[in-house]
Formats: sequence, structure tokens, C-alpha cells
Amino acid sequence: MLRFLGKKALEHGAKQRSSRPYSTSHGRGWNPITRGCSAQVAPEVAVAEPGHLLDPSHVRQKASDLVASGAFRRPISGSAARQQEQAARKAGGFEGSIYLHHSDVGRQVNSAALSVGLIHALQVLRPGVGYFRPIDRTSHGGNRVDLMKKVFHIKTPPEDMFALTQDQAYSLLAADKIDDLLEAVISAYERHKRYHDFVVIEGTSMRDGSNTSPINGLIASALESPALLLTDCIAASHHHPKHHEAGGNFEAWDFEKEATSCILDHARIMKQSSVDIAGALLYRTPRTSRGTSRLREYIAEAGIPFLGALPADKSLESFQVEDVRRVLHAQVLYGGDTPHAANSMATEITKTMVATLHLAEILTLIPPSDDPARGALVIAHASRPDILLGMIDLHETHLSTQVAAMVLTGGAPPPAEVDELIRTRPTRVSLPVLLAPKATYDTCLELAKADSELHATSTRKIERAEVMFHEHVDMRVLNQVLFKERPLRMNPKLFQHGIFEKARAAQSHVVLPEGAEPRTVQAAGEVLRRSLCQLTLVGKPDDILTEAKQLRVDLTGANIVNPGLAPNLETYVDILYEARKSKGMTRAEAQELLVTDANYFGTAMVAAGHADGMVSGAIHTTANTVRPALQIIKTLPETPIVSSVFFMCLPDKVLVYGDCAINTNPTAEELAMIAMSSADTAAAFGVEPRVALLSYATGDSNTGPLIQKVADATAIVHERRPDLMAEGPLQYDAAVNMEIAKTKVKGKASEVAGQATVLIFPDLNTGNNTYKAVQQSTGAVAMGPVLQGLRRPVNDLSRGCTVKDIVTTIAMTGVQAAAMKTSSIRQGGAA
Repeated sequence: MLRFLGKKALEHGAKQRSSRPYSTSHGRGWNPITRGCSAQVAPEVAVAEPGHLLDPSHVRQKASDLVASGAFRRPISGSAARQQEQAARKAGGFEGSIYLHHSDVGRQVNSAALSVGLIHALQVLRPGVGYFRPIDRTSHGGNRVDLMKKVFHIKTPPEDMFALTQDQAYSLLAADKIDDLLEAVISAYERHKRYHDFVVIEGTSMRDGSNTSPINGLIASALESPALLLTDCIAASHHHPKHHEAGGNFEAWDFEKEATSCILDHARIMKQSSVDIAGALLYRTPRTSRGTSRLREYIAEAGIPFLGALPADKSLESFQVEDVRRVLHAQVLYGGDTPHAANSMATEITKTMVATLHLAEILTLIPPSDDPARGALVIAHASRPDILLGMIDLHETHLSTQVAAMVLTGGAPPPAEVDELIRTRPTRVSLPVLLAPKATYDTCLELAKADSELHATSTRKIERAEVMFHEHVDMRVLNQVLFKERPLRMNPKLFQHGIFEKARAAQSHVVLPEGAEPRTVQAAGEVLRRSLCQLTLVGKPDDILTEAKQLRVDLTGANIVNPGLAPNLETYVDILYEARKSKGMTRAEAQELLVTDANYFGTAMVAAGHADGMVSGAIHTTANTVRPALQIIKTLPETPIVSSVFFMCLPDKVLVYGDCAINTNPTAEELAMIAMSSADTAAAFGVEPRVALLSYATGDSNTGPLIQKVADATAIVHERRPDLMAEGPLQYDAAVNMEIAKTKVKGKASEVAGQATVLIFPDLNTGNNTYKAVQQSTGAVAMGPVLQGLRRPVNDLSRGCTVKDIVTTIAMTGVQAAAMKTSSIRQGGAA
């Protein structure tokens, strides 16, 4: 017998669950401010009789009565002192807060994903954003504080990130202790504010998922925070008769009106608590031919700022291997100790099947798929080593049959002989194999009742939440609504966001010669998921696809080219032969080099115009990456030198350092070329070039050969590029500090001194050590090196690079390529 547990079965099982009744279990009085036991609070305030049920509607009615009576406006003890402290905080740099109110909560995973996407976007706009939840650890919303702390690496102590658990809040509300509840929330919030300039406050949700606007309005009012209304479109319209009449066809009826009505209802209640509405943000919006036009229109008519609408996305609601492990309380027997285990545990389950037939029959029933990030979950009793070994072997092939994980039931591990056979394999098992404590039937029942969640380990879902938010929410509008007229401060996340936006718009084609290298494969997958560039991976398709399968990376959309079988090989042979025949290279040697050296092949692709740029160096030296480019692509006629820059992302600005990686001791002529190239590179990435050529003296305050070299280089820049703002020699402090510049640069106005953005070092020793000193001493993010001076962009990676480094370098290469296509410096460049 073979049993399938599909999506419908899982959903049906979830619907059959009965909600757990709420009961208190505290044995003593509870102090809402200290979160400890206290004899000052009568036992009946915090505790009813064991098993006593608190009616959510009763609690909501109490909050509503307080709103209607204006009781929430009663002065709270110490409020005057708090207001004085708040004013002092604002003077000291505290910018404020936003209160996230989920006006209609559908599935927890969707609301959590929206909050993750929003906070990620806010951290781009304002680094160091805090997260605070007045009431956390709810049965409906989960432990959201723990999620946010881990995802965003928030350093605030967890006890200062929330005020009350839902059990504690229910007890206070049931006992008419609303003032005590607000005191506890305000006290915890004041502690939290000490760590951050801006705080995201996320409201609570009731156990039954019903309207929480009254209590959230009270809390937002007490914290003097405007509210951002977050609405699940599908949940908001689910109970409307037209939804059922249309058979769930959102194209056929005006669901936008229902969603807007829901927003207005909650906005009205929040305003009764004197809470300003900052805007509305919708999610799980049905995909229709109307897009978001009708939503924009309705919400604008209501006088509420519209921030965006995120469409429904199945990947966010998908059940993943990590969810299986969590639900079953399973042990990871195999596949949990590989370097890429996190990717495997984030694999999406597309089909669940119980294996009771022979292995050959089961193999025919696993649906084919080219996406290793999605696959079947196979359940079998631990006494079936044939199924276990067969699934492990299947996963290690390049065949397009994807197994997400295997669950062994019965609670006992495989026999010792089988375990030894698996653990002594030449390669470590990468397929997650879980051991469930229950029998097969009970295991299936547990899975049927389960629902997906968002955890810090849900890496793919978190990435998807961030990408969707940036795709569907205008960051400029978000900044305007939440931060009013405060100017944006450049920071590493904002700079990277700008690079990604430029790359996504350009859609340049980048070739990756190290196609089967694990970090390169993972980076390629992320680039494709984020739609940053078009990609070609060089290598044997079987090797690349097998590696991608092990890493759970979907390379759909990428071009994979085997150099020896490439259809354009003869074209590339012609290019390399013509470039090197004067050096004695024959056509046969050119073909051999292209087939055996992926860097030469990738470079020839770029020279032929079949790719816009190249990124390599994860397993090759700088010389191996740059040499083919110098021989085939060559340098620009007006800049016959290859140099490099690093983008130094400081907390409040981005500086461009050059040259820190290539030229050991450039002449004055070469230094001028480096300065001009660096200015153009800075402009391509949105940094206004103000070029400071650095030395150990400023102006004519000293003399010497090095100072004279810098002065001569500055003169060359002024002669050849009068459009550039350039000055030198300048000392570093006079270049970046306005007060010091006023002291050291006298007698003339300067557009560079004190405000330089591009800093050119006189030699490699100074440049390389300075960028590393700044990086290590200040925590600045160094993006690069970005190579410049070639006719087409080729960039070199460090052999210690991370996946994120490769992703960023690919995006920067795409931006470079787009800029070179439209810039005047491309005139006379390679075809």
C-alpha cells in the first residue's frame, strides 16, 4: 500500500484540530512590572480557579468600554517624568516608533513574513532599528521576539524586547487591571528605547484571531506611537458571502472594497484612542488583472497613505523539512552535519508519501522536478534499509527527481550494520534523514494536523519575505510616511540595496567560470531568486546540477555551458587567436586553452559580447582571473592601466578607496588614471565623486618625491578631466573632516577638502593597509575589490569569499556593465 498525504489532506487535518481552551496555572500573585511573584497582587487578580476559562469576548469588551469612556486618557503614575525623559531622548537622537497592528490575521507564517520584510526594509533606511512587542509568546502569534532577535541579530536583551506574555495580559485584563498592564508595557518599552533610535512595536493577536484593535489602540496611545495597519486581504474577505458566491474567484468580485472596509473599521477604533494612522500595507493580495490599482484608489479616498500590497505567495506558506522535524520532535540521523544542512532543512515539501512497496515501484511514483529546493517527503519504517539507501543514492545523482527528506518511523534507528554502511560512505550523506518517535500511522496523523511556521532557520522564506517586500513596497514612500522629512543617511544596507536595485533594472548578463564551485552555485541561486542578473555558469552540466542538487539550489533560468561542447567555441578560438598570435599562439593552442581554462573561456564570452561581465576568483588567484582579461578584453584606450577600488561602507556614508589591490607603486601618470577611473566607478554606483589624492602633507606644507608625485597626478587630472572635482595632495584627515580642512586648507574655497568621497592612495602599501585598518577598527563593510580600466568589467573574488560576497560582486559587475554601455568612456571600446 502506498499512501499519499498531499496539501489538501494536510489542510483538512489542520481544520479538524480543536482549539486548546485557555486556562491559567499560576500559583501565586504576579507583578506585571517585574514579571515576578509578588504578595502585593491578590491571587484572584492573576489567577482564577484552576481550569477557569477567560472569555476572549469578555476581554475585548472591557477594552472597548475603556475606549468608549475615555478611561485610557487617565494620567498614569509618573507620566510627567516619563514625558520629560521622552523629550530628552528625542533631543539625544531618538527618532520615534511605529506600531504594527495586524487588523486581520490569517496564517501566522504570513503575518510574521510581512513583519520580517518590513523590519528588513526599515533597517535599510535606518540602521539599528529596534523591535518591541508589548505582549508576546501568544498561541496565535508565536514567540515573535525570539524570531526577530535571531533573524536581525538584535543585541538588546530578550527580556527588554517584550513586556508581558499573553497569559499575563489575559489575567490583568480579566481582573480590570488595565492600568497595571499599561504600566508594565511602558516600563519595558522605556528600557528598550535606550538601545535604539527607532523602534518597531508589533501589536498582539487574540487566541481566536479576532479583533484586537481596542487593546492595541490603548497600548499604541500609551506609547505615543502612530499605527501602521497590516491587513491580510484573503482573511479580511474570507467570510463575505460574495467570496463564496464567486467560488473564491477574486477576479469576479470587488474584494478590494471589503479589504478597505476592514482597514477603515480598525482605523476608526485606533483613532478613538487618539492614535494616528501612518498608513496601510496589505498582504496576501489575490492576483488579478487589476493589480493594485483599485486598492490604491479606495485607500487613497479613505485618506490613509497606501504603502503597498504584497501578493499571495505559496512559498511562504510551504511546509519545509524543518517544519517536519519540529512537528514530529524528530532526531536528525543523517544529513544534519554537512556545511549546507541549513539549505537542506529549508527544502519545501511538495508531496508526502508512505513507502510500503518495493524500491523500484516507489522510484516511479516520485514526480520529476528540476528544482532541488522542492521535493517529496518519503516516510518508511526504520526496518526498510532498502528504501533508506535508495533515497540517499537517488539524492546524490543528477537525475531530476527530488527527495526533500526521509522520515524513519518506529523510534528505533536502523540496524547497526546499515548505520555503519551509511556513515562510512566516501561522501557524507546530504539528504536529511529524520527519526520519528512514533509509529508510521501516528506520524502521518501528526503531519496532517501540522501547519507551517516561520523560524529563524527558515532561510528561504526569510529571503523571500525580504525580496517580496522590496518588489511591492516603494521604499521612498515608506521613508516619507515613517520618517517624514528626515534625510536618509547612507549606510551599508542602503548602499547594497541601491546596488541590487540598479542591477535588477539593468539585467546584465554575467558569466561565472567557476560554475561547479559550491559557493558560486549558492550565489547563483540567490542571484536568480532576487532577479539581479542573467547568468551563465561554465562547467560540465552534470557536475553543476549534481552540486546544485546537494545544495538545494534551483538554477532554473541560468545558462550552463560546457566549454568543450560550446556552440560558439570556434568564435572564441578566433578571438583568442587574434589577440595572442603575435605572441606565437596557434589556433590549436587557443582552442586547448579555452577548453581547459574556464577563465579564458568566460573572458572570451565577454569579449564576444555574449556576456556583459565576468566574476571569478573563488578558487583562482587574482593573476589567473585578470591575465585573460588583459590579453583578450584589454584596457580602455584612454586608461591603459587596470586598477581597483573598495567601497567602504561606514555607518553614515560610503567612501571609495583606490587603488588597494593591484598597482604596487604607480607613477604620477598612472595615479592620475587611477583617480579618473575611480571617479567614474563611484558615479556609476551613485556616489558623487569628490576626489582627494592623498599624501602625508597637505598642499605645499612640505616637499618630497612622494608629495610631488601626488601633486603632478592632480595636475594631470585637472588637465584631462576638468569636469571632476579633484584636489591633492591632501592628508586623510583634511580630506574627510571639514573642521580640520578649514585649518589645513587655507586661502581658497575647496569642493573636496573636508567632504571627499573618493580617496586615492599614493601606493599599494598605503592603500591596502588603510582599507584593512578602517575595516577592522570601525566595523566598516568593505565591498570589493572592483576592477576598473578594462573595456568590459571583470571582477576578482577573494578565495576566502562568502556566498554573500559573491552575490554582491555579481550585482556590482552588472551595474558596472550597464554604466559602461551608456558612458562616453565606452567610445572606441570592444564591440
